[in-house]
Amino acid sequence: MISVIVPIFNVEVYLPKCLDSLAAQTSPDVEFILIDDGSTDKSGEIAETYAGADHRFFVYHTQNHGLSAARNLGIEKACGEWLMFVDPDDYVTPDFCETPYQAALHENADLVIFKRSVVRGRGSAARGKGSDVSGIVDAEMAIRYGGVAVWNRLYRRELFDAIRYPEGRVFEDIATTHKLIFTAKRILMLPDVLYYHISRKDSITHIHSAKNAHDLFLASLERAEFLKSRGCTEDLYQPLVWTCALTLLARSEPCDDPLFQQAEAVADSIPGIPPQLNRKKRLMLLVWKLDKRLFHLACRLLGQKAPE
Repeated sequence: MISVIVPIFNVEVYLPKCLDSLAAQTSPDVEFILIDDGSTDKSGEIAETYAGADHRFFVYHTQNHGLSAARNLGIEKACGEWLMFVDPDDYVTPDFCETPYQAALHENADLVIFKRSVVRGRGSAARGKGSDVSGIVDAEMAIRYGGVAVWNRLYRRELFDAIRYPEGRVFEDIATTHKLIFTAKRILMLPDVLYYHISRKDSITHIHSAKNAHDLFLASLERAEFLKSRGCTEDLYQPLVWTCALTLLARSEPCDDPLFQQAEAVADSIPGIPPQLNRKKRLMLLVWKLDKRLFHLACRLLGQKAPE
């Protein structure tokens, strides 16, 4: 059986399309675990409606503890030998479960990674995102070409025996996905686009706050330390650390927080203006290297500084 875990919080506008796409799955042996994480809109009621109409849907209501806690609860409640995740404002193809499952059986894979498309707001889908690499890959290739998202993959349940998502934090995928990849004994990448991700400005990870920047930098450091310990090349993790350090410096006022000071040290250590950074981050780094006070002043004037 495949257990699809859906953490839900205040997404009543998007949820029906998400759940309709799950109800249309071609896989005959699947369950949908809906975790209502303390929604204050009608999301919980919508979830109950689907559970009442389709025996494959199961709803669990909790107080609001955050995305990671909801996913972790879903893992505990799931009965399947395989796990998948869907965010409640996204939707999937009818073969979202069936295609990676059959591929996993055929290739004896523990982890199957597939492509996704990004949908801007509620508009039309962009082209498929993800690498054209396909077939059996090693862990380093999976990290390099498979991305960090939770939801564009099928996991053998045993991968989570000793792994859970960090609760009370955002960007939990950056802190966790690499661990699952290195736990898997056999990894398969597929060229199929099976997932449609809604990119919306009011999502958790798009909120420009000092806390989000803090969590992002912390996750990037944990990921870098892990990959370094596995002998991965620096280009696989260093650019992300640089980017997240600059983001934290831009979002937060100068302070004695050890993590902020570590971000300063990272920014000071970046050699030159690396081409691996995007245009915005290269400009930020240039200003940082010229005058740190000017950097923070510019961030305030441009509205980059944000409350906790």
